[in-house]
Amino acid sequence: MDFFQHQERARRKTGLLVLYFILAVAAVVLCVNLALLLAFVWMDVQLVPPSQWFSHPLTLWITLFTLLVMVCGCLFKTWQLRRGGKGLAAMLGARPIDPDTRHGDEKKLINVVEEMSIASGIPAPQLYVLDKEEAINAFVAGFRPSETVLVVTHGTLKKLDRDELQGVIAHEFSHIFNADMRLNLRLIAVLAGILAVGKIGEFMLRGSSRRSTSNRKGNSLILVALALVVVGYLGLFFGRLIKAAISRQRELLADASAVQFTRNPAGLAGALIKIRNGDGSHLDSVHAEDMSHMCFGETLGFRFRNLLATHPPLDDRLGALGSDWVARARSRARSATQAATPSTASVPEGVSAFQGDSGVSVEPTVAEPATSRRVGTVSDADLGYARTLLETLPADLHKKLHNPHQAELALYALILSSSDSDPQRLLQSAGLGEHLSDLLPLRQQLSELGSRLRLPIIDLALPTLKGQPSAQRKAILERLTSLTQADQRTTLFEWALVALARQQLDDHARRNRHTRFNRYRSVAGELQLAFSVMTWASGARDEQARALFRQASHGLLPEARTLLPLSQCSSQRLGQALDRLADLSPLLKGPVIDGLADLVLVDGKVQVSEAEMLRAIAALMECPLPPLFAGRQHD
Repeated sequence: MDFFQHQERARRKTGLLVLYFILAVAAVVLCVNLALLLAFVWMDVQLVPPSQWFSHPLTLWITLFTLLVMVCGCLFKTWQLRRGGKGLAAMLGARPIDPDTRHGDEKKLINVVEEMSIASGIPAPQLYVLDKEEAINAFVAGFRPSETVLVVTHGTLKKLDRDELQGVIAHEFSHIFNADMRLNLRLIAVLAGILAVGKIGEFMLRGSSRRSTSNRKGNSLILVALALVVVGYLGLFFGRLIKAAISRQRELLADASAVQFTRNPAGLAGALIKIRNGDGSHLDSVHAEDMSHMCFGETLGFRFRNLLATHPPLDDRLGALGSDWVARARSRARSATQAATPSTASVPEGVSAFQGDSGVSVEPTVAEPATSRRVGTVSDADLGYARTLLETLPADLHKKLHNPHQAELALYALILSSSDSDPQRLLQSAGLGEHLSDLLPLRQQLSELGSRLRLPIIDLALPTLKGQPSAQRKAILERLTSLTQADQRTTLFEWALVALARQQLDDHARRNRHTRFNRYRSVAGELQLAFSVMTWASGARDEQARALFRQASHGLLPEARTLLPLSQCSSQRLGQALDRLADLSPLLKGPVIDGLADLVLVDGKVQVSEAEMLRAIAALMECPLPPLFAGRQHD
């Protein structure tokens, strides 16, 4: 199953979640009516004969009130999470990690996340830490890959070595690839609605306990409140059933993907063993129940684990990594006095690849896959490329990219380094003349590094700027736009830089997206424009360009098979077109990516400018493409 199939499966599971919610609502409404009926019978209140209860108007009003409470609970939680992952992190009291931190464990996390981000093509998530949580756990949250947050506990930073941390981060990145994040946020809102009735009961119970309960009215209120609390626990049971039904297989899939990404099952196994043998993953937060389906490990313990757990048992997860990992875990538990642990740098004997629950080994693909098959994946070559890039990037530049002001200047310097115009005149025209003394040497440094590092530098700079206030981010986007327009022309690289910046920094671009188009016919004009731009970017001209356009767009554009002239391919129109193409049904995006890649690969090699354009288009369509997607890049 590839990235687009995972996306489509997650979209269909949203429909399954709606079905579960309807069934749970019906069960809770029935339970509320039964509980109140029993309470009235026990109190000898004859409002209506029990045989007529479910046909009496009072039952209708109780049902409507129950539904109103549940809908309000769901809407309130949805409002709390309107900012996506950032809203959830704020609700939990998580602390944002400063990109320029000097804390060793936090720097290690940033390095691992940057490495995984560059290797996968996904924008680096904003990082948060739960300082008061000593257990080992982590989760990702957000509506889209471009606005994800990654939250880890203090215990994760303190207790895991680099390989183990990389295994956990790879596991969380797979949840991004598999489109689990949006479903997780919706699940929190749905469960809040189911639990709202019990919350009302708890509120009534606390209120009644403060008043005199010696009279009949007071006793009645307490009894009704107790009945609602009981119904609330039933709602909790239904909620856990829903989470278990949706979450358990996703965790095994995420483990499998993590090992495929890192080719090092020992790192992930080491983290699971530490959780199993005493460090634990349970959270002290009052929101531990809400988060139980999102985290790397179980957030709380309870009875009926086999039925209600959101995660498979740890021994099952370890067993999927290889036959001897469970034995190693038990051996470590028995030898608690020994400080040494198995090396996480090598795979245990007899285990050559991840063994999923199907028992089939996953081996590296020998043949070069279609470009769309590389979307949402990470290979050894990708990780090696990312690691080498971070190691060879000048230390002073890397440090600057973690500082918001310097990261902002780096984006301006990238535009200057790609332009033939006089930099001083451009800066004056864009109102950036005051930064001339800082930007000229930075422009020179970036020019000497070559065009191959331009996209990775953008990938490192933009996450640093995400944490800036809204007004500052808006000002940065305005200055970037002014600088690209200062010489009266916009290059493809300049368009890509501004488009990626707008995707990650613009408040409007952070909205929750939905699938709006299920047929190519609905976006024929947008496809025509995207393929036309990529055709001209390939360097083809005249009849060769028209032939390439027809070949690459075959089957996608039944009504728009004409190559648009370059004069009609403005950057503004392209941005608007890609905004609509991002809302295509997931299964329709793969052929689009392949068609665009065919235009890049027509001559058997990938120019850096072409790779930048294709990866920018893929990113704006929410299809993360690794840097080494096919062929070989040339300056």
